[in-house]
Amino acid sequence: MHGSMRGFGVIEALVVTAIVTVALSGLLEAGTLAIRLLHTEQQNLEATMLAQEGLEAVRSIRDESWTNNIAPLTIGTLYYPIIVNSKWSLSPTAPAPLNGIYTRQITFGPVNRNGTDDIADTGTLDLNTKKVTATILWGSNKQVQLVSYITNFQEILPLSTESKIIFYESAALDTDIISFPSNNAGDGDPAQSFTTLASPLNVTRIDAYLRRTTTAPSDIYAEIRISPIGAILGTSNLITASTIASSPTWVEFRFSPPVLLNASTLYYVRLKSVPSSTASGSGSQAGLNWIYASSYAGGAGRRYIEKTGPSDQGEALSYDFGFRVYAQ
Repeated sequence: MHGSMRGFGVIEALVVTAIVTVALSGLLEAGTLAIRLLHTEQQNLEATMLAQEGLEAVRSIRDESWTNNIAPLTIGTLYYPIIVNSKWSLSPTAPAPLNGIYTRQITFGPVNRNGTDDIADTGTLDLNTKKVTATILWGSNKQVQLVSYITNFQEILPLSTESKIIFYESAALDTDIISFPSNNAGDGDPAQSFTTLASPLNVTRIDAYLRRTTTAPSDIYAEIRISPIGAILGTSNLITASTIASSPTWVEFRFSPPVLLNASTLYYVRLKSVPSSTASGSGSQAGLNWIYASSYAGGAGRRYIEKTGPSDQGEALSYDFGFRVYAQ
């Protein structure tokens, strides 16, 4: 009797152990599933935020210049938001994955409007509106996609207070005197100085009279400085240099926010390239001509700035480059 009781106790213990094991296994699987779900939800949330940031980057690029930054882009082509000189830009080349995981892509689509000016599948093509799709890809076929629309509000609602204040439009000589962006040689940057008038200025944009001489020179931007190598007061949007015409044309560099300049003061507009034209072996690609002549009294052109190092103010020229300064 006592032996059978002991045998029954062993069986009970085995049954209880089995039940506990099954229960713990279920809890473990449930916990593992919960962790996976939380991880997936975290990735989805992170991807959504990165997609939203991509749309904000496009708006920032649009705000600087629709004409230079949005209009030249190809419908359906993949672009990748990157930061260059603390400003957003769109690159045709994919950078390293974000956070080591995510690939962010931007595509632009055409927009049609119907007879009541509403966005529609068919109708009249609206050149001042683009459909923007931000896509985040990661893992095995995982993606998040956000869609928005941008408009050329500066064309629709022009800045009526923006005026051309200082300019030199008589430049007509078209030879390469600046060796910019120097074709990997590190020849330095060009600049043009100008003197402000009797009142302070809020500079919104500067135009440079340029011509593209090769198929795909390095992209460029403009700086406003207190001297050729002095403090940077403002940095413009990045210009895709391959979109600059092969005949002399005014290229618009926008400054957001506007740059405040003092009255009756000499300043410099300096062109820069990405990769840098001041570093030999950087990979910079030629070439651009800055059209010039020699009759502007308020400043002078310079070339080869920082060719030999950060303290090199370059060579002063007896010529002046074509430029325009706009302000509010």
